[in-house]
Amino acid sequence: MAPSNIDTFLMNMKLQILQKLLDPSQREDLFHKLLKSFERFSALDNIKYMQFKTPEGDLPCIICRNNDISKTRSLKVFVCAQHNEYNGLFATLQFFENIIDGHLSLDTILDQQQDLIFFPLMNPYGFLHPSNQNKSGYYLKNGTNLNRYWRRAFAPESPLSKHDCMGYPLPAHTQFVRSTLKPYWDVPTIKIMLLDFHETSLFERFQMDLFQNLHEKSITFKFDHWLKEGILFNIIKLYNIPYYRKPLFYKCSPSADHSHIKLSMKQLDIVSEKLEEYYAKNKDKLSFYFCYSDKCKDYCQDMANKVYEKLKYLLWDTYFPAVSHRFHDHGCFVKMSDATSRENVYTMELESEKHFFNLHEEIQKSKEEPNYFENKLEKINTAEKLALESIKEMLKLN
Repeated sequence: MAPSNIDTFLMNMKLQILQKLLDPSQREDLFHKLLKSFERFSALDNIKYMQFKTPEGDLPCIICRNNDISKTRSLKVFVCAQHNEYNGLFATLQFFENIIDGHLSLDTILDQQQDLIFFPLMNPYGFLHPSNQNKSGYYLKNGTNLNRYWRRAFAPESPLSKHDCMGYPLPAHTQFVRSTLKPYWDVPTIKIMLLDFHETSLFERFQMDLFQNLHEKSITFKFDHWLKEGILFNIIKLYNIPYYRKPLFYKCSPSADHSHIKLSMKQLDIVSEKLEEYYAKNKDKLSFYFCYSDKCKDYCQDMANKVYEKLKYLLWDTYFPAVSHRFHDHGCFVKMSDATSRENVYTMELESEKHFFNLHEEIQKSKEEPNYFENKLEKINTAEKLALESIKEMLKLN
């Protein structure tokens, strides 16, 4: 089937965005063009656009709402690009283009007594000033991680929030999000659901570490990150490899910064063989997981399973589309929902493969690899499909 005009427009737009993302001197022009793109959506009925000025750049916000907040049963919030990650940004653009071209009906969405708020680009400083010093645009201007302030912003009553980014004032970014959500936050019967979009380079790096070193090091292999454990446990569950000693992973001592696996060398040989088979089968698929707090486990698992079933042909094989966020305790959005005393707050996170972990390396690849732009756009499109499908499934939650 031939691509539609809107599909061609979006593909050309994404190619232009990708080219400008790879040229730091073009980032400011791209930033203002993105703001204009967001602003033009306000020409649609029931959409309001806001731009909040901060010392680090303007923050865009798109609000889709009914006229009477007293009739609102739920608020769905989508947060994108806190770091150098753009899956949510592209999905937000696609979502509103789908409304314009009639593939989605905003009236039907709002008829479910739900309002929507999108924060499509949360870290303008990182976007405008990518460098090796700030991990290609990962951090705020003061060098801190924006995704460590949300528990302080929304759950200051929690003792857990007291140590989040101690010594730093709340950024203007968090204050803007808090004030935008306040009319809903102050009505405790309104269910607030928030999906935070992220990308990580750990999938690729950890899979490669396991693929290259697990067989050789066998039972002495050190699992120094929860995701390494998760990748291997996923292999064990997918291939029905039996194990009997529990817990499967253990620490040599309480203070150890790593764990080992309770398998025999023979069992681990089987796991290594299946890992190699898995890697060959999935190397061209998109790695991902959804992440939930204790409070929103059921919602997140329901959404993640439905998204995974729809896009399984594009995504890596997994036994666990959604995982608990118990592996870290910090001030991110996901941990905020368990910390806040307000009822009816459910926060989730989507992590997928990172596209711009090292901007300098990506720039070099774009110059040296003949099919770079074609291959990169294919990966970006897959990540966008995942993020967009997540938005659509979250809108069905009630």
